[in-house]
Amino acid sequence: MSDMTNCTLNGLLIRQKRVIMKYNIAMTEDEALRESGRRLAQIRLSRNLTQAELAQRAGVSKRTLERLEMGAVGVRIDAFFAVCGALGLTVGFEALLPEVQLSPQDILAKRTLPKRAHRRSGATKEWGNA
Repeated sequence: MSDMTNCTLNGLLIRQKRVIMKYNIAMTEDEALRESGRRLAQIRLSRNLTQAELAQRAGVSKRTLERLEMGAVGVRIDAFFAVCGALGLTVGFEALLPEVQLSPQDILAKRTLPKRAHRRSGATKEWGNA
């Protein structure tokens, strides 16, 4: 998907084609990480924050933020949540991971009944014998 944006350079109007990637089921994990990082960087820049400023607000290292914006594998999810929190983006997490509503029948079906106690080894007591 793409759209056209206009910008001016030295008084000249320049049309620029901008490619916009949407998350989709066909994306690999690496592509989704890179897209997420690109979006985090765009949001940070739109708010006129440096990486150092955002990292400080989020309580992560600047290197961790750099890795997030590059879409690097192996960045801890708590760092991602901290950066999103510092940018005020955590409201969208509810849509990302909605709570599952179970029916009463589903709850009963998933409930496990207690297991019967096992006899102790060596116990020879039978019913009816004292």
